[in-house]
Amino acid sequence: MKPYVIRLGTAWEPPTAGGGSRWTWIRRFGRPSGLQQGDRVLLVWERTAAVHDVPACTLNGVALPGIAADASRWEHDVTSLLCDRNDLLFDVPQPASACGAVDAHGRADLPATCGWVALAIVTG
Repeated sequence: MKPYVIRLGTAWEPPTAGGGSRWTWIRRFGRPSGLQQGDRVLLVWERTAAVHDVPACTLNGVALPGIAADASRWEHDVTSLLCDRNDLLFDVPQPASACGAVDAHGRADLPATCGWVALAIVTG
């Protein structure tokens, strides 16, 4: 069965300066509803050709394994890390100028040049 995918492309907090030329994007989200025993939630990132450096990623303060330098797609089972409210920090070598318009809630879209980030729910 194909996983149910929830894209996390919108509602990111505008980036803050990290170390060097890196910028940290934060995406807050709730625990996906309707999860059943045996379901798994994968955090998926697919990068574009524009991203040459490897991002660092943490979920609820836990550093997630890195992506291989030559890989275009990364996924990691985050089921055990999920809380009712979650904080995903995505540290990328993306200039703040790539941040598009900020909405009335102070949120912005993750730039397309960063690729896309999603939750994939795999039913057990």
